[in-house]
Amino acid sequence: MTATTARMKVRTSLILFAALAACTHDDPPADTTHRIEVLEQQLAAQQAELAQLRGRLAAGPQLEDRVAALEARPVKPAAKAAREKPDPSAIYAVPIAGDPVYGSPSAKVTLVMCGEFACPYCRQAWTTVDQLRAKYGADLRVAYKSFVVHPKYATYMAQAACAANHQGRWRQLADLLWVQAYDTHEFEHAHIDDLAKQAGLDMTRYRADLTGVCPGEVDHEQAELTTFGVNATPTFFINGRYLSGALPIDKFTALIDDELAKASASSTPPEQYYDQEVLARGLRAVAAAPPP
Repeated sequence: MTATTARMKVRTSLILFAALAACTHDDPPADTTHRIEVLEQQLAAQQAELAQLRGRLAAGPQLEDRVAALEARPVKPAAKAAREKPDPSAIYAVPIAGDPVYGSPSAKVTLVMCGEFACPYCRQAWTTVDQLRAKYGADLRVAYKSFVVHPKYATYMAQAACAANHQGRWRQLADLLWVQAYDTHEFEHAHIDDLAKQAGLDMTRYRADLTGVCPGEVDHEQAELTTFGVNATPTFFINGRYLSGALPIDKFTALIDDELAKASASSTPPEQYYDQEVLARGLRAVAAAPPP
């Protein structure tokens, strides 16, 4: 295999990766770059071995067979361990206490969106979720949880959003982060701080939370969501039922309609439904994945 052919295979893999409908936690752009470097190092090692073998061809014709075998051998990344994956038919007890929640407390369906402000698929899903809120009105409430997959850009924004949530202005900052940070590709910390000021935050309290409780809260939420099998953004739990990716709106409405019918038929009061039917009865973690 020539170096050019190997690099073409790497580029093809990257194109396929970019076509996925979610930002993955274990394959962010920085990790992809590292994988390319590893593949190129493997290729360089093979080329060095080939050069040595060609220098020893006089030792016997069997070396030619070895060279041909090395040239035909594909360069493959190491196999990944099996992941813990949520069961779409199961109910997961995803807590939302303290998270930004929008909608009626008596809503029959609670949609939890797990995402970050540097994910293009979260940007797409942001609009979809707003359309769902408009469609279902008082029957649907939405909670937002932070899950960082692009730490270089999204960590500080997640911490800033946490600080805004402490002041009851999460949505105000979130809208600004999408339009004036993500859409404009301006992720500098000073710019995020300016957006926090535009959102009407008390900046003294904002800075205290930003360097105080919020880094720990963001890390805790990340670890908590991982126990539910979240490894990509956006990920959703609709009355505890798992859905992943920036999907067409009809994928959401089918699941919401199903859960809405169940809640309507239940004797549990709507304002208690999530606590009693999801948190009290749902699974608190995904099942362990089988060994690879």
